[in-house]
Amino acid sequence: MRKIPALVVAAGLLVSLSACGGSPASNLANCVPTYDSGTASAQVNAVGGFGKDPSATFPTPLIAQGSQVTEISAGKGLPLFPGQVVDFQITAYNATTGAVLTSSSYDPAGAVRRIVGPGADVLGGLLQCSTVGSRFVATTSVKALFGDKDLTSYGLTPTSTLALVLDVQRGFLGKANGVDQLPQAGFPSIALAPNGQPGLAIPHTAAPIALTHEVLKAGSGAKVKEDDNVVIQFTSVIWETKTVVDSTWDAHKAATIVANGTGDPAAGIVPSLGGALIGQRVGSQIVLIVPPQYGYPAGSAPATVPEGSTLIYVLDILGIQ
Repeated sequence: MRKIPALVVAAGLLVSLSACGGSPASNLANCVPTYDSGTASAQVNAVGGFGKDPSATFPTPLIAQGSQVTEISAGKGLPLFPGQVVDFQITAYNATTGAVLTSSSYDPAGAVRRIVGPGADVLGGLLQCSTVGSRFVATTSVKALFGDKDLTSYGLTPTSTLALVLDVQRGFLGKANGVDQLPQAGFPSIALAPNGQPGLAIPHTAAPIALTHEVLKAGSGAKVKEDDNVVIQFTSVIWETKTVVDSTWDAHKAATIVANGTGDPAAGIVPSLGGALIGQRVGSQIVLIVPPQYGYPAGSAPATVPEGSTLIYVLDILGIQ
């Protein structure tokens, strides 16, 4: 059986909102799932170990109306509310034949990521009110998961039913939740949307010539160490033209970058960005001003970044992967 590439399932990394403290049971009492359990999802069983091939079984053909979700085993981690970032593993089955269509790698480093709650596809909604460490099964349609992608070569129509098994491995903040700090003079002013996305008002003055940063929100989470894989939201803006270069918020994704001075220019990460994370705490929001000599190495800047540009980054530190 030819499998749909895992990249189809993994496409689209989404984000926002903050994690909640307290016990999972007390918090989940206030969480309203996007989808309910149903007769179809309740017929899906998975006998494989958590974080491994689930080896799901169910009667075929299995046909579901709408999306349904049923928990198989409850996790002991924190609950996941709308807007949080979640990493998980998934296997999708053709509910008519029982054949595996596609699956993630089941390598924790290669987990699929979504924003919790309804988003670009059904997965974010299925994850709502789950807990880290939980396994649940779901039934949904091809259209709900893959949108308008043509999967007729796999014997699937937009209304075909899919059976899914999801293992929830990690949860992160969706936005900085630290204590507000007094702003420094000469830095851009930041206004935040309800979901945490920043808007910038840049001073009408010459750009600073030194690499510098300020902490807008001081988080109380773990301190970032060198070479940690850090999950962030960021927006980058050119000081001189006041135009946005890149934003994980606009792209509906959370980035993972290494906290060191190497960066990843191919992914839009300048070396000074990773270095600025070292010593910061999870939950913090910082503004980083990057003069051109500390920015993209020669020849690696995106076409949207003119030579000699000063970049401003607003960074929300969501967690350490």
